[in-house]
Amino acid sequence: MKKLWQLHPIRAAILSIFLTCFPLNVTSQTETPSATPSSVAEQQREIADLRAQISALQKKVEYFGSRESLLSIRMNDKKDREDSVALDLTHSAYQRLDTDNGFLLVSAEQAVPYLNGYKILLKIGNPLSVSYSGFTAKIKWAKRYDNNQFTNDSYAEWQKSVQEKEISFPDVLEKGTWKKIELIVAPTTAEQLGYLKLSINTKTVIIDAK
Repeated sequence: MKKLWQLHPIRAAILSIFLTCFPLNVTSQTETPSATPSSVAEQQREIADLRAQISALQKKVEYFGSRESLLSIRMNDKKDREDSVALDLTHSAYQRLDTDNGFLLVSAEQAVPYLNGYKILLKIGNPLSVSYSGFTAKIKWAKRYDNNQFTNDSYAEWQKSVQEKEISFPDVLEKGTWKKIELIVAPTTAEQLGYLKLSINTKTVIIDAK
């Protein structure tokens, strides 16, 4: 008895001739056609546009992050008590300056060249009903910092450039009067006077006995 899987020699020959003349197409009809050059170029343009948008967003994030850091620094510096004031040499407006035992009014009158620096002329007003015997003035100066170019590193570097000087005065700040004083800032240049900050510490309070 012949086995079932064995083909008759004639049938086997016919099958061999059929497969030779008509090979089977085993390629899937659902295969995705290859991308055309035009579609590849379009995809590349879209990728380039996305990269440009991401770069622009990153710059905006960095900018707003820097602004937030600057505002945070300013908020930390701001207090209810104005124990220091920024002096403006181009505008002699009076500003309130708080001390440990009262407050004063301060105005920068002018800055004149002096030796290798400048002499800052200040006008101090004592609006209170008490006088102060002796006081100490501390002044800080540096080039003006450009807030529009703020970064944490540049601001830290600028802070290192700030110079300061403390001067003691034996003068009495009489109640209800104005007094002019001079502060020598040296060595410095006119450009380095773009930032001026003043604080005053009053010492002995004088109260009239009645």
